Amino acid sequence: MALLINWQLLLLGSCLVASNSLLAAPPAPVIPTGNSSPPSSTRNIEVKSERELLPQPEPTTLYRWVDKPAAEAARVSEANERLQKAISSPEFMLDHWVDLPTSPEVRHKKAQRLSLREAILLALRYNPNIQNAELDRIIQRYELRLAHNEFELQYALAGAASVEKSRYSGVGNTTNKSFIASPEVNLKTKLGTQIGLNIDNNVANYNSYSPVLNFSINQPLLRGFGKAANEAGLLDAIDNEWLNKLNLQQSVIDQITQVITAYRALILSGNNLQNQKLQLQEARKTYEINEKKIAAGQLEPTGNIQQSYQIESLSLMVEQAENDFKIAAQDLLQTIGLDPKMRLSVPSNVVVKKIIVPDLKESIEWALQHNTQYLAQKMVLRADERAYKVAKNQQLWQLDVGANVQSGRINEVDGQRGFPSIYNGQNINQTARVTLTIPLHDLSRRSQLISAKVRLEKDRLNLIALKRSLETTITNTINSIESLAKRYQLAEKQVALAEKSYELEKKKQQAGIASALDVNNTQNQLIQAQMGLIGAKIAYLNQLSTLDRILGKTLDHWQIKLRYGA
Repeated sequence: MALLINWQLLLLGSCLVASNSLLAAPPAPVIPTGNSSPPSSTRNIEVKSERELLPQPEPTTLYRWVDKPAAEAARVSEANERLQKAISSPEFMLDHWVDLPTSPEVRHKKAQRLSLREAILLALRYNPNIQNAELDRIIQRYELRLAHNEFELQYALAGAASVEKSRYSGVGNTTNKSFIASPEVNLKTKLGTQIGLNIDNNVANYNSYSPVLNFSINQPLLRGFGKAANEAGLLDAIDNEWLNKLNLQQSVIDQITQVITAYRALILSGNNLQNQKLQLQEARKTYEINEKKIAAGQLEPTGNIQQSYQIESLSLMVEQAENDFKIAAQDLLQTIGLDPKMRLSVPSNVVVKKIIVPDLKESIEWALQHNTQYLAQKMVLRADERAYKVAKNQQLWQLDVGANVQSGRINEVDGQRGFPSIYNGQNINQTARVTLTIPLHDLSRRSQLISAKVRLEKDRLNLIALKRSLETTITNTINSIESLAKRYQLAEKQVALAEKSYELEKKKQQAGIASALDVNNTQNQLIQAQMGLIGAKIAYLNQLSTLDRILGKTLDHWQIKLRYGA
């Protein structure tokens, strides 16, 4: 009869709580379809996807572990609404705080069962790295707003007030007051045109109010002319915004992968602890059997020394395994963002129903379209190309044409003052100008062009190198998946053979052919084989998770949709 190990892992920590966080996810993970589906397998090895076998989330809410689940749900939901408003309109932060939630402290000692999917959902709600990435989106969105603002209408109202008092010896004194209000409007176009309009108003001059309207326009014809020379900053900001969305997605993917790895590490650590305890238990049974044989004269008095040494060695291994288990538990709680005093339980095993080895060509093609690091390098190259065009434009001569119109000065002929002097057509000064500047031995501008060309060439090489590195990484990862799949299959066969050997030794013992020591030895072999099997399963599944992270498919794998990337 096969040795079956069933147990639960209990960890220390705080109350598990959840919220309406940055995701919208269905109750259970399913295989994505369509363009978002992972590369299919074209190899002979049949490998299985973890998404088909993950434990179904319990029907109860994630808030079930807090004293007041509804209140916690409302608290987190309100915080998420504030965050969404702040990202949509960053000026929301001028008068408000987002106040993202943190996991409440533990209130009771009861251990709660935690599935892998629930661990991921909780991390999406409470992991500080994810929350920081979400808050960064507020600033990033406003940076894009500032870039657009460069080509929007700029308006301001300036004012100045002064009081001047003069004293003249033997004559008397005078006081002059001046209050000036100067509204102005400016506009810059993507062709480099600059338009300005302002009015100077001295509103305190008694009986001499004479506002002056100034209109100016300036247009570069060589240096500074055209969209390529003026729009580069805006296009860089648009690319950065797109890249910021990818960075948020990658931050979430990285944290999810860490949770997955920590969760499985805890399962593996728990299995190791349980198996070490079982081996210690069997060693003690063997010691007792030997003691009976010594008492019956069937074994030398020194025949149990080696077994005593084995017990002490296993006791040491159990102690180390217990410490490793506690560390793994704390690592998981920290990765999720939960109170380290929380107590929860996780499954004792992982299940693999089918083995898959992703197709190498499809995986590489997908990664070149979705890998964040590679896409970021492409964005850098695009920005370098724009910077090169700007640097080339800066080498041109400066040839500008402009015009000024000033209206509103006092006409001494008709003595007309006030606003009518602006539009009566009699108080107008008009100016047209052409400005030419020829740079002679301008090293700073030459340096700008040289730097832009070198940077562009370096980043082209970096893009090629990054592409090759990405292909190599994917190739190595898939080769590892294939190797681990074979290792898993061999481990299954090893467990099956160990079970048969254990059953056979038990039958031999019943027939008087084998001793209890022989049975214990085969039982220990079975325990070791089972440890190797779960280690092989977890190593295989972790490698699949690593490939998902490289391909940028982790969110599709877990059916998670970010709300705050737009």
